[in-house]
Amino acid sequence: MKKIILFGDSIFNGYRDGCDTNLVTNLFKKQLKNYTQVENISKSGATTVEGVDYLVQIPVEKDLTVVEYGNNDAATAWGINPENYERNLGQILDTVGKSVVVGLCYPDPTNSEINQFYGDERLDLFNSIAKKVAFEHKSPFVDILSAMRKLKHISTYYQADGQHLTDKGNGFLVNQIVPTIKKELD
Repeated sequence: MKKIILFGDSIFNGYRDGCDTNLVTNLFKKQLKNYTQVENISKSGATTVEGVDYLVQIPVEKDLTVVEYGNNDAATAWGINPENYERNLGQILDTVGKSVVVGLCYPDPTNSEINQFYGDERLDLFNSIAKKVAFEHKSPFVDILSAMRKLKHISTYYQADGQHLTDKGNGFLVNQIVPTIKKELD
């Protein structure tokens, strides 16, 4: 049986009502039960700065790491500059080995409170950096941002904070990523 590591922020932690949950981990486990065991070492609120610090927590024995950082990095109030994001993400991919890179999620465009910290231009910039770094490391890139922009009734995919996902949003997220994981494990 193969082992994958989920390594990211609150999106991968299934953040709900101020707490981390196993919602996303369990969705991956359910869809990948014939392929692998899933371990989630994501940290809510983390940017790639913390991700670099947390690299020591990634087990040596693994078959694939799914890396999901970027939304906190891109936030204007608490994020980091694009150059540091690119450097940190590159360092993460250098360290974890075989990986899949997940692009940024699209904050609920109807939620002005969360969107004051983002903008399409900044989201696109950080997403393009993630795609570039993935390409440079020969890692598949899952473009969640573009997929989410195509959704109808997009607010139903988000909790009231406009950033964290509902059950429907978590299902969408996992469904976008699982085919790439399966392809990498086959």
